[in-house]
Amino acid sequence: MAAPDQESFGVRFKRRLPQYIAASAACLGGFSLGCGLGWSAPCVEILKEEHEYDQFATDLVASVFPLGAALGIIVVPFLIDKIGRKWTMLSLVPPFLLGWVLITVGVSVVVLMAIGRLITGACGGMFCVVAPMYSAEISEKQIRGRLGVFFQLLLVFGILFAFCCGYAKNVAIISSLCGGAPLLFASVMIFMPESPLYYIMKDNEAAARKAMLYFRGPDFDIEPEIREFKVSYLPRKVASSRLNERFRQEQVEKTRAHKVSIEAFMHRPILKTMMLAYGMMFAQQFSGINAIIFYCESVFRLTGVDLDSMFQMVIVAVVQVEACLISAALIDKLGRKILMLVSMGVMGVCLGSLAIFFLVKSSDSEQASGLSWLPLVATCTYILAFCLGAGPIPWAYMGEIFPPNIKGAASSSAAFFNWMLAFIVTVSFSTAVRILGSAATFFFFAFVCLGAFVFLMFFMIETKGKTFVEIQQELGIYGIYD
Repeated sequence: MAAPDQESFGVRFKRRLPQYIAASAACLGGFSLGCGLGWSAPCVEILKEEHEYDQFATDLVASVFPLGAALGIIVVPFLIDKIGRKWTMLSLVPPFLLGWVLITVGVSVVVLMAIGRLITGACGGMFCVVAPMYSAEISEKQIRGRLGVFFQLLLVFGILFAFCCGYAKNVAIISSLCGGAPLLFASVMIFMPESPLYYIMKDNEAAARKAMLYFRGPDFDIEPEIREFKVSYLPRKVASSRLNERFRQEQVEKTRAHKVSIEAFMHRPILKTMMLAYGMMFAQQFSGINAIIFYCESVFRLTGVDLDSMFQMVIVAVVQVEACLISAALIDKLGRKILMLVSMGVMGVCLGSLAIFFLVKSSDSEQASGLSWLPLVATCTYILAFCLGAGPIPWAYMGEIFPPNIKGAASSSAAFFNWMLAFIVTVSFSTAVRILGSAATFFFFAFVCLGAFVFLMFFMIETKGKTFVEIQQELGIYGIYD
């Protein structure tokens, strides 16, 4: 069998097709999450106008989704290494459906609506951890970045779908349509194999080989990757096949029985890696993305632009999809770091432009009318830049940088931090605009992007084309638990 870089494009694509299909299946969980995120933009205004929700009620319904995501993530470490990546995701389908049912039937009852949003948020948040992890573990290093972007790509497809459903102008109908997303996910994911790395962690090498052959093809040499998975998870002395089998088995059981504790995170290299993960999540959320998405229609109304706000929202969602497709094409060519830097730089400029528009509008509405094109252009460019780097890369990065021993807990911790920040931004955005003004609020987000650019320049490492072991070695965390 030819080496991957010596195969023709057609042969290589056909051989890798199971990886693309499995990653797409897992990331349909991102589509479900996107439906929940995109739901707020059309529904918030409908709830105000037709169901007499006041500002507190609409803020509650919008902001409880990211709060639910943060709370749901707490459960992930207890499931992901017990029942596996695949079954953790499938176990989310029943509560996801329950959440959408409560939203659909509870339109006139704020409490039911909030509970439904909390449940769907919890399920969506858990997908943020598990789906990118699964995609990273099943993919070859040459396409790991591309498959990592699939989660964000399906997520923005979900947002686009929710925005298009907004034309129904009926919260119950919009919610019913969005509620079909978990069923779509389950109907495809049920046929996909489990992650080979999970099987290695359970010392089920036969199942790991079977899954790996499914993903790589029956004639592919999977031995190097099987060895690499062993080395990345087990202590180096245990990964050696030369050890006495009884001793090896004892050490494997010891490794599997090891519980992740606070002490596991107290090593300096692990703390630096966690700081990098938390820094990327802070940059993603305090760039203001959820303020833009959750209040998309309201933002455009603030501008006074004479264009159907629903149409503007659909344009924004289409731009997200296009940007994610560009990111998927570039991430394994240019790398993660350069895309993140370009993304943060462009987002800062766009947010600064929006701030200037609102500043001009507040002092001279006539002059601002001559700039009526600016909010839509700046917002679309901002969304494009976000989906090019700051949106997909932090989630894909989480599946790459942590050692398997603590990956579940570490990724969940970073994701919890991300969604708590999303909750803070969402619940405080309308208040910040009311107290500080639109200009000051968007200037703040712009300065965060500038600070993130500097942080990433100095601390982010490139993971393009590297094995998990090579990434751990560069971060200084390889073999740290030996």
